[in-house]
Amino acid sequence: MSSIILKQKGATDSVLLLAGAALVATVAGLGINMYQMSAGAEQDDQYRSIASDLRVLTQDINVESREAFSGLTPAFDELAFSRSQFPGQLDALQNGTEELEAPGESMAPYTNRIAEQWATVGADVDAILDAKDRILFVREISTNLNANIKTIQAQYKDLVDILGDSNVSNETLLAAQEQLFLIERIGRNIDRILAGGDDAASAAEEFKQDALSFQRTMEGLRDGDRARGIDRLSGADALDVLNEAETLYAQVSGSVNDIYDSHQELIRAAQAAASITATTPELSVSVGNAMVHVDQLAENRTWSGTTAIFLVLVGIGLLAAIGIRFNGSRAQERQQQEQAHAMEAEVQQKVREIEPLAEGNLSRDLTVTKGITQPIAVAVNQLLDWMRSVVTSVNNSSEQVREAVEESSQASGDVKVSLGEVGSIVADTASTSVELREISSHMSELAETTSKASEEAVTAAREGDVGIETLMVSVEDIRESQQTVAKTSKRLGDDIEIVADLLFRIREVANAISTLAMNTRIEAASQSGEGGQRFAGIADETGKLANQTNEIVQEADRAIRSVSNRMAESNRNMEGATQSLVKLTGIAGDVRNRFGHILSMSENARNYMVEMSGQIVQSGESSSRVTESVSDILEKTLQTQRAADRMDSATNELRELFDRLAEDTARFKLAEEAAAKGPRADVVTNVADATGKKTVEMGDLAKKAS
Repeated sequence: MSSIILKQKGATDSVLLLAGAALVATVAGLGINMYQMSAGAEQDDQYRSIASDLRVLTQDINVESREAFSGLTPAFDELAFSRSQFPGQLDALQNGTEELEAPGESMAPYTNRIAEQWATVGADVDAILDAKDRILFVREISTNLNANIKTIQAQYKDLVDILGDSNVSNETLLAAQEQLFLIERIGRNIDRILAGGDDAASAAEEFKQDALSFQRTMEGLRDGDRARGIDRLSGADALDVLNEAETLYAQVSGSVNDIYDSHQELIRAAQAAASITATTPELSVSVGNAMVHVDQLAENRTWSGTTAIFLVLVGIGLLAAIGIRFNGSRAQERQQQEQAHAMEAEVQQKVREIEPLAEGNLSRDLTVTKGITQPIAVAVNQLLDWMRSVVTSVNNSSEQVREAVEESSQASGDVKVSLGEVGSIVADTASTSVELREISSHMSELAETTSKASEEAVTAAREGDVGIETLMVSVEDIRESQQTVAKTSKRLGDDIEIVADLLFRIREVANAISTLAMNTRIEAASQSGEGGQRFAGIADETGKLANQTNEIVQEADRAIRSVSNRMAESNRNMEGATQSLVKLTGIAGDVRNRFGHILSMSENARNYMVEMSGQIVQSGESSSRVTESVSDILEKTLQTQRAADRMDSATNELRELFDRLAEDTARFKLAEEAAAKGPRADVVTNVADATGKKTVEMGDLAKKAS
């Protein structure tokens, strides 16, 4: 016992020494933690500042890219500056600097996401900066042309009016009218190139063709073009108007090839500007997520506020433990000596009483005495009572267990039969599910084919709408041409009337000459000699000339009447054609409306087929999941069958095990008084242990022992 007390005393001194050392280590750790927290807070402020700069640069790039592509020269320099600053700030946030440590692996997912998005944005910014000269050049041309389009169109309208009142060919008049539409299409195609859409490349081809055609027509009007039937303008007013229009168009005419050669670069820049507008909000969100994670870095560090609180609590606990340990160590030594002697005597007594139990004798109980062995004795007595009841129950329940085992075996056989039926049903369900999946696959292919047909219908309807629009423009051109022809016919009719009036006067003169010739013959007949003969010859010649003049006048009159009749018929035909064109315009408008309806229906059909295709895909996926579920059910059924077989085997083993258990319990010795005795209900009250501090009841001790 003395050795035990000495060991406990040495343990107490060791505990105090270890607690003091732990307290010193805790205080030192708290100081280190506070220093690391201060340094980490400064680093977090720098990380937060860098992330804020990245967000500002992202917003600047978004705004500056749009301004640069719109043609603002200062925006290119600002965009280049932002482009150069962003990689350095991102590298500082990823890897730190000479004065700033890297934020660690927890920041890597956020910075990697920013780097991936910046790779796209940086490439788009470079595309805009590389196309700076092209963008500014084409933007200037586009701005000037859009400002002058209305003026150029007004000048060509004046030119058409001037040519309509002059003696020029219809081809010349039509060429001047065509310039009105070409200049508008040229401006529209430049805008389409700068928009950078899917039709930008075709817009560049149309721009080149229209610009060259516009220039060739201007040169034809100025110098004449026999191949196209264009007359050379000679009127001063027409030439002045043409020169003014050519001056306004000079910038475009001298830059056609430059604009066309740079259209790919412009399209790439336009697409880059659109991509930056779409990507920078996502980049800004990623930078914001990085800023949020910076606020969480302090919580994830080993040296944090939580660590400081923990160290303070540990220090307080160590101080309390040292005080309590120091004050209670002496009283504990005296109590431990007394308890050790009493424990030794009681333990030796109980060991002697427990020895018969090893031989299977369950007829005697342990003596319950006051002291530290009291709970052990009570627990052992309760255990003996329980073992007696168990042995008795095993002996009495052998036949019941055997009957239960037989019923379990029969139930296991019924389960296996039922599982066989379930397996057959599951197999049929699996076959049906496979057929349903094949049907869904065929429906998906049909839906895809129908969707393609709907898409082709939409494309055809759009092309038809464009064709109708072109037809309406052509009809309008024809109507304007007919109006010009009508004006020309009217002037020709006026000229014919003048010619008819002149022919009437010539006929009167011819009649007068014929009368004069007749009078001359009469006068010549009254004279004789050589003078009368000459007079008669002149009269004959004059008469012949008058007759020829009358014949020519009659032929001219017939020709004029024929031309007049044909012109009247032409005017009637033209009026009929005009009415037909009006009807054609109405029909074209109606057809266009119908094409619009067809386009709407085709788009609705396409959308419906896309939706139906999605539903069919979902149905196929559901069928696949059903098939998988059926396979799982079949597998579980097989597992259950195997489990039923194992249960049958386990039932047989249980029967054998219980038989062996009955044989084993037969070796225990049960006295008649011990078997007849019921559960221990007597209570020992006010039983004090060796320290005299606790009171217990026999029932509570029995519960603890069991």
